[in-house]
Amino acid sequence: MAYRKVFVVIAVGAFASAMPGATERLSSPSGDVSVSFETSPQGMFWSLSRKGATIVGRSPMNLDFIGARRFGEMAVVSRKTHRSDSTWTNRLYRREVVRDRYGEMELHLKETAQPSRELGIVFRAYDEGVAFRYVIPEQSGVSGFQLKGELTEWNFPEECEGWFTTYGGSKTSQEAKFKRRSLSSLGKDELIGMPAIVSVAGQKVALCEADLVNWAGMFFKAGTSGNGRVSLRATLSPLPPSSASSPGVAVMRKTPAQSPWRVAICGDSDIDLMKASDIILNLNPPPEKGSDFSWVKPGVSSWDWWVDSNNSLSTEHTLALVDFAAEMGWQYHTIDGGWYGWARRPNHGPDVKVECRPGFDLPRIVKHAASKGVGIFVWLHWEALEDNGVDDTLCRLSKMGVKGVKVDFMDSQSQKMVNWYEKVARAAAKHRMIVNFHGAFKPTGMERTWPNVITREGILGNEMSKFGAAIDTIHTATLPFTRFLLGPGDFTPGSFANRHAAEFVPQTGRGHRYGDEQDLRPIWAESIGTRANAIALCMAYDSPLMTLCDWPERYRGADGIEALRALPSVWRQTRPVCGETGSHYAVLRETYDGRFYFAAVTVKKRTIRLPLSFLPEGEWTMRVFADDPSATPSDAKALSCYTRTVKSSDSAEFLLLDEGGVAAIFERLRGL
Repeated sequence: MAYRKVFVVIAVGAFASAMPGATERLSSPSGDVSVSFETSPQGMFWSLSRKGATIVGRSPMNLDFIGARRFGEMAVVSRKTHRSDSTWTNRLYRREVVRDRYGEMELHLKETAQPSRELGIVFRAYDEGVAFRYVIPEQSGVSGFQLKGELTEWNFPEECEGWFTTYGGSKTSQEAKFKRRSLSSLGKDELIGMPAIVSVAGQKVALCEADLVNWAGMFFKAGTSGNGRVSLRATLSPLPPSSASSPGVAVMRKTPAQSPWRVAICGDSDIDLMKASDIILNLNPPPEKGSDFSWVKPGVSSWDWWVDSNNSLSTEHTLALVDFAAEMGWQYHTIDGGWYGWARRPNHGPDVKVECRPGFDLPRIVKHAASKGVGIFVWLHWEALEDNGVDDTLCRLSKMGVKGVKVDFMDSQSQKMVNWYEKVARAAAKHRMIVNFHGAFKPTGMERTWPNVITREGILGNEMSKFGAAIDTIHTATLPFTRFLLGPGDFTPGSFANRHAAEFVPQTGRGHRYGDEQDLRPIWAESIGTRANAIALCMAYDSPLMTLCDWPERYRGADGIEALRALPSVWRQTRPVCGETGSHYAVLRETYDGRFYFAAVTVKKRTIRLPLSFLPEGEWTMRVFADDPSATPSDAKALSCYTRTVKSSDSAEFLLLDEGGVAAIFERLRGL
């Protein structure tokens, strides 16, 4: 990564004496976004406005300590402000050049009464939103602390609706649908995941967190604000009882300490939010000085699990999948659960040696893959990785030639697990290994600090098509505007076994016995949506490691397979074109070798017009993979593939059928 500082203007204000009852304000560089902070005898409060409208009303702020009371009346001791405008490059993202432009206000606060504890709060105002964090400095009498939670709230000025995902408890893989709901419909015991998307004052705000380090991950819960309306309240994930000094502890820290950033991304529309979500990466620090991550290579991966749950996992079958990856110009193959331990199915739990099961020759596979220019990822249960020694296991795999690990089933965002993620990232970086976290919590920008953490799950992905009909086209048209705001997601698209929802029956509903190595009947997984929809998702979703789900038997020779050949997984530039949550999405992307990809998906039939003014001067070939309008209503595999010569003054019009999509690839005409 490279960095370029454009300008920094610093203004420092220090007060001779503490100032109780103060109101401090900070505006974004354009002035469109502003945040206010207030101290009073009733506590600390913050609010957010954009374009003159209140987005978040006067909302409490505080910390809920164990063994100490929350902060009392606070006075502002000093205030520092500065503005920053810089750019940095990231070749493992949806755009190469990322701009980081904001105003910052750092407040130093002190209680007006004994014990006169000190607190810092830092605010940043971007044109695209705001963020703030708590800072507990080193101070006399406070060497450490324990938190039950945060008393941070988001109060809205009106009854609102939005898109929310909820979980039944803090032990969760964060794989659930986002649903359109009113705030008043949220139950008080529901844990609300991130992002929480709220429509307020004719605008949109996405609530999330960034730079989650040595702290508990946050959920929201519904509460009631002072004006009687439903608000959102911070809820921290508790430590497991074995790690906590007393029940209910969420965070145990020494001072100095700082919380993650509490982030509100703002926009006029769903598409606006997508354009603004660089904030999350920008709020994370770059890699440690002297770090070298140039060895981290993005790419597409073939995969063995989705089609039949690894019932047929074998050395020979894996070699065939590696050969197909090489044939398609894909950079990786992922070997999922069952390659080590006592059975072919995933080996859950501790006390399992990470050694090849009899008959599975991983060294041979790795060596063969290397000769084909393909890297190998292997699946690991997190407890097995921990019990076998994180550093020792990754060292052994790296020496064998394995390029990456897919670590699974953590199902927690407690402080202990958050720290374990960093432990794995650090050890993997030491051994030049890439990490794909599954059974994971949502992204918070960790991939900026640890670029080898290339993607993660924390998403209701295509693997669940095996077990039910949840992965429909409403869900896939919702994800770009919700979960993908936060960062890359290993959704595993690319099914060529396409069905319309009316004809879809999940694999287990057709007699497939999951994890049964004796069941070798070809009852293979299928997915909802047309072939064009499935292809478009491979281009529209963000994951620098793009794991494709299907097998050579269904890919090779099939209509549309050429769209996936040498498929990019990172982009020089990305421009969302149009869309609405749960309805449709279209995006235009530029590759590092000068090609352009257009992808669109929809729930209901529609026509999308694309002006081609983005093309540089000259003639271009446009290869299109679209729904076939002449197909019978039940045929989801039918594809219309054609090529045209176009130029920048032209426009293209694409018909997308129900549950359909389109993909178009633009390449400069040879000889020009």
